[in-house]
Amino acid sequence: MSASQDASPSVSTAPSASAQAQGDTTGTTAPFHLDPAKVPKTTAAALALARSVAAGPDSFGPGFVARTPAESDPASWPVLGRDCVWQQRALPGDVLVSLTRYSRLPAAGGAGEVHTAATVTVHRTVAQADWEIADTLEQALRCPYQQLRDTERIAGLNSVGSGFGTNGNTSADDYLMEMGSYLNPTLGKGKLPYFWAQARLGPVTVAVAVEGGQGIDQQQLMTTLSQGVASMETKVRVALGVSS
Repeated sequence: MSASQDASPSVSTAPSASAQAQGDTTGTTAPFHLDPAKVPKTTAAALALARSVAAGPDSFGPGFVARTPAESDPASWPVLGRDCVWQQRALPGDVLVSLTRYSRLPAAGGAGEVHTAATVTVHRTVAQADWEIADTLEQALRCPYQQLRDTERIAGLNSVGSGFGTNGNTSADDYLMEMGSYLNPTLGKGKLPYFWAQARLGPVTVAVAVEGGQGIDQQQLMTTLSQGVASMETKVRVALGVSS
């Protein structure tokens, strides 16, 4: 199904597609073994880790460039309200840093512009990062229609979670996939593809959103998504994993 069609993609196709791209990029099927001594204990150390991990334009393929602004404020993160509207809030006490890098693939050759957002969140403990995953799953059930910004909305959101060893997840402690329709008049008329994936490795979560891309094959957009997540997973493994 092409990205120009109005129908929302089926979430049931997400695990195998994303797992294939993850496997090709990370080259690992081993559980992640965290080295507690390497876990950041301060905001400065967490920010250094986040900046070294967060995917920029080079992680998504040829033609991608930075958006403006290129990075979020690492002292804040988005919170989904009871009204299903996202707003930036100060970090809770259990989060050291949450950094997002914004990239785009300009429209060309009849294909619409693609936006990506890559987020790294460093928690103080594994349990707190695990809670973020659980909360994210609940959000899609509570708010299948979400307001991102004044003119940006997500519709018909579906999600699926996969622990290590399930649904093709062979690289992260936990993996989430969300799919739906994206509505943003600046990128195109009607429904556009929306893909979002999040992985947890120890106390760190990494996530990528892919929005837009009118006229681009959805499998190509899924590959873009998975490449971004996999590149960040690999960097977290190297930074925080037990040395072999």
